[in-house]
Amino acid sequence: MMDQIQQIVNQLTEKEVGTNQGIDNNLVSNVAKETGSSLMEGLQNAVSGGNMGELMNMFGGSDTNSLTSNPIVKSIIESLTSKLGANVGLDAGTSGNFASSIIPQILNMIMGKAKSGDFNITDILGSLTGGNATAMLDQNGDGKLGIDDAIAAVKKGNLGDILGGFFKK
Repeated sequence: MMDQIQQIVNQLTEKEVGTNQGIDNNLVSNVAKETGSSLMEGLQNAVSGGNMGELMNMFGGSDTNSLTSNPIVKSIIESLTSKLGANVGLDAGTSGNFASSIIPQILNMIMGKAKSGDFNITDILGSLTGGNATAMLDQNGDGKLGIDDAIAAVKKGNLGDILGGFFKK
């Protein structure tokens, strides 16, 4: 799953750098590396920090405006802006503009693939948690995800709302 996400990062970064006059084309691989790193670290930090509500709201967002107002997305953009300045040598304005543009594009593409069935949300979460997505979502502890887990999540009042936001069209 991470390889597929990195391919999306590489594809969109190459396209974005190609149209950005402030970033030299020979920096594409460095920019893509920092972009992928910031994205994955931001998502992993959200999972490990127990910020599943914001994470699922992010994946359930339907437009770029709601996406860019998500605290996780803001954190990823800030991280990427910093890394592009420190590790690639871009100025703050160019770094910030690039990060603010590319991160929503990447997340929109990932969300589109999840909604179309090309990506599975459990696989994405599993990749972020080291394969523990089932354990995290398994409400009754039987080692399987099923309707009983969904019912339990709804009764607890938190995960049902979160997942409901993800699956809306």
